[in-house]
Amino acid sequence: MKTAVLIVAGGEGKRFGSPLPKQFVKLSGKEIFIRSVELFFYSPFVDRVVLILHPAWIEKGIALLKSYGLNGVKVVPGGKSRQQSVFNGLNTLRLFNPQRVMIHDAARPLFNAKQIEEILKLVEPKKGVVIAEKVTDTIYQVEENHLSRTLDRTKLWKAQTPQCFFFQEILEAHKLALKDHFEEATDDATLYAKYVGEVFLLSPLSLNLKITTQNDLQIAELYLKELGR
Repeated sequence: MKTAVLIVAGGEGKRFGSPLPKQFVKLSGKEIFIRSVELFFYSPFVDRVVLILHPAWIEKGIALLKSYGLNGVKVVPGGKSRQQSVFNGLNTLRLFNPQRVMIHDAARPLFNAKQIEEILKLVEPKKGVVIAEKVTDTIYQVEENHLSRTLDRTKLWKAQTPQCFFFQEILEAHKLALKDHFEEATDDATLYAKYVGEVFLLSPLSLNLKITTQNDLQIAELYLKELGR
């Protein structure tokens, strides 16, 4: 079965505090989005990689891909939201028509590529697979900075990426969300669970940090240094 991967890098990274979008900032000498692309580009289980970028940064992104020898990665413009950006990427894949698609945030360059095969073995029709992590902290529901109630953390997981689905199913979920004017989803599993089927949660093999702040970048730098990367 053919497998495609969408790398979502369309955001502007305003929380990161840099003149560059965070995905273009270097992590241990290499741009964050390049590290994420390489995870899947060099995987024997992936047939096609699509990179979704903010329109203003497409030219720069293409130049960097070429400089790293990542030929064959297709670049498409993102939309006004993450949901729109992913939908753009899915539409780009319609001609290629993969059986499965993995959707990954470019800001998670530490994902362990050894887990790709396991994810693909688990995904089935009507069953998506999402990398997620159990919550260990106590979580409050808050109203106007005051504790409203304490949530049961034994039932809470933190959604991560990649998230894997059968291509036609997640494409249909996005179409139905568009038809319903449902634009509040911050990940694709939310749409899949709402419109298609169940979602299986799989813990990451190792640190799968999302780089959102300068502090996250420092943690990622130290982690890669320990790994010799």
